[in-house]
Amino acid sequence: MEKKRWAAAAGVCAVALAAGGVLVASPWSSDAHAPAPEASSPPPDPPRISDERRLALQRALNETVAGGSASGAVAEYVEHNEGGSDSWTGVAGVADLASKDPVDPQAHFRVASISKPFVAATVLQLVEEERIRLDDTMEDLLPGLVDGGDRITLRMVLSHTSGLYSYNKAMPSVRSDPGRSWRPEELVEIANEHDPVFAPGTDVEYSNTNYVLAALVIEAVTGNPYRDEVRARILDPLELADTSIPTDTGVPAPSMHGYAWVSDGAGGRTAEDVTAFDTSRWYGTAQVVSTVSDINTYWRALLDGEVLGEDMLEEMLTVQAYNTGDYGYALGPRSYTLSCGTQVWMHPGNIPGHRTWTVHSEDRDLTVFQARYREDPDPPAWAMIEMAMCPEGAPSEPSPSPTPGDYPSEDVTGTGRGKDGGK
Repeated sequence: MEKKRWAAAAGVCAVALAAGGVLVASPWSSDAHAPAPEASSPPPDPPRISDERRLALQRALNETVAGGSASGAVAEYVEHNEGGSDSWTGVAGVADLASKDPVDPQAHFRVASISKPFVAATVLQLVEEERIRLDDTMEDLLPGLVDGGDRITLRMVLSHTSGLYSYNKAMPSVRSDPGRSWRPEELVEIANEHDPVFAPGTDVEYSNTNYVLAALVIEAVTGNPYRDEVRARILDPLELADTSIPTDTGVPAPSMHGYAWVSDGAGGRTAEDVTAFDTSRWYGTAQVVSTVSDINTYWRALLDGEVLGEDMLEEMLTVQAYNTGDYGYALGPRSYTLSCGTQVWMHPGNIPGHRTWTVHSEDRDLTVFQARYREDPDPPAWAMIEMAMCPEGAPSEPSPSPTPGDYPSEDVTGTGRGKDGGK
């Protein structure tokens, strides 16, 4: 498994090729030869997002709803410099197909697997406190729970290099019993019933089983529910008042509903509301509810060194492996290089009715929530990501999404890739 490493400190990172040990400047790196600014130099004027760019962002968001890709969408885009920041928030479509209510800019939404970087940062705080180590095995941390756990380290779990089968591929659809509560140990047992997809540490493949284990590690070390640790360590200190890990089936108001496109029994299809369900089926992997503003706030704080110390942030942003789509899997966040050459840290999310993206560069943040509906929601969303995150004047043809396919997620129903999945 080829390993490429990214070093990061307070939002500035560099890439080193592990094989050769050669340090190469990344798009986030400062020019080491640039003269230091004079101490008395005033800060630059804050960025200003032009009216033309705001219109382009809104048009791009509208496209994520047009043609049935989603019933509704909300996005927040932020530009930063040393003088301050400027933001744009847009909505499109409706929040509820029944009422036709418009989408609220601060709509709460199931962020799906954007939940994972919250869990990863909580685990890494425990590593920082020397209560656990990244090279501890699952057998060390959770004795007897994981088949082959003596060869799977915490680092492998956080970076999806464990080889563990993603349990949700063998689960019934959420629609079959939305109120069913699952114990996390049940989810791990489903994974244990299937062979690993590769030997630990030899490849990379996304598996929700990894973050069920990460949540259980938090609980084993602290003696507290993982959601309480996430709140105490991350949500409360950063004042993310609109972010929660609910214990009931609902979503706080205002909300944007999610829908599944299902058979109506008469040869056609209809939209079925799948907003409310017991999220324990995604224990530790996809339970967070948040807003686009809170998600952007969290990632900016994370990359600016407000959540982890410098050394641990560098550890978090060390890419362990690249998949065939050129995603770099670090310890929670993922690295990707856009068609214009801009390197971003990001994470997608995908559960029934809910598609989410959060993408961040040195000076830009973008989070998009889509209430996925009849068609593949990814192409218009990825076009918006490329347009927003690339400098003006960059190539007009966006690169394909790094998660290609009609519905790029693990399957939950067992009847076909991703049509009712979670990623």
